[in-house]
Amino acid sequence: MGWHRTQKMVTHFGSPEGIFQANIKDWNDVEGLGAKVCKELNRWKERFPAAEKRAQQIEALGIECLFFGTPEYPLALSFCADAPLVLFYKGALSFQDRSIISIVGTRQNTPHARAFCEALIHGLAPYNPIICSGLARGIDIIAHRTALKAGLETIACLAHSFDRIYPPEHTKDALSIEKQGILLTDFLPGAVFNRANFPRRNRLIAGMAHATIVIESGVKGGSMNTADLAHRYGRELFAVPGRPSDLKSGGCHQLLLQQKAQVLTNPMEVVTALGWNQQIKPKVIQKPLFIELTAEEQQLFTQFSKEGKIHLDHLALSVGWKVSATASLLMQMEMKGMVRALPGKYFEWI
Repeated sequence: MGWHRTQKMVTHFGSPEGIFQANIKDWNDVEGLGAKVCKELNRWKERFPAAEKRAQQIEALGIECLFFGTPEYPLALSFCADAPLVLFYKGALSFQDRSIISIVGTRQNTPHARAFCEALIHGLAPYNPIICSGLARGIDIIAHRTALKAGLETIACLAHSFDRIYPPEHTKDALSIEKQGILLTDFLPGAVFNRANFPRRNRLIAGMAHATIVIESGVKGGSMNTADLAHRYGRELFAVPGRPSDLKSGGCHQLLLQQKAQVLTNPMEVVTALGWNQQIKPKVIQKPLFIELTAEEQQLFTQFSKEGKIHLDHLALSVGWKVSATASLLMQMEMKGMVRALPGKYFEWI
């Protein structure tokens, strides 16, 4: 029947049960269904034993289901024309009255992109969003790991069934996500795993999110596919700009040039765009105290305590780090509200 006809049927009859309580005449009255589909659907009792066996298999594997049209189903996804009738998941998570932010990007990220992703999630943490991504290498897994570290729930959308975890080196991460979020897919057990699965997976990432953020991406690839889907679904879309010469930011620049995405430079731009500053009271988070600093942040704090306003190059020299590593950490600290950037590459402690 396909996603479109299935959605139409469930909506028309009110529930899956309502479909099977109706008859072929009732089905033929549904616009766009077609006589051929109705004829095949009329043989549903012949296929019921196979479906029941499949349901028992799913239950035996410890897989839970979310059904289209129920309150538990992700509300934003239900508005997409290609939303699946059933979502399969492992873990525990409620979608009701929750904001979902999808974060995607290249599998071969730069240190700058990693730092931005980490700082962004920590900056959004007071508003308690669910962080969604695709468990892939690069930005995806950085987003999942950072969300877990920040105490946020996270959704990993899979491009395969629960017969495997891809890539296999993220199996340990998948187990952690099950404990603090869910693994989610619309692929039945035993489904063939191939490249065509990834665009199908990407529609879940884009469709269930209230906003999608592309941190670093070339002009082609999965991140751009997800971004295009988010734009088509009419969702908030953000892109993080890079240097004009950076090929890994080419996709982000293209999204901005085509006015599909909003430019993103700090977490508050997401907060403002989604109206969280008016609708959601952020968790009270104390300004980082001395004991709460990481070892690296403590080193920088010591220098700020001695000198106040410090030039980036001088600060890097004082702690014995590369300028790029120092700038990366300062950016994270700035997004946490710990330091302030000043003109001329100077910084000061807030």
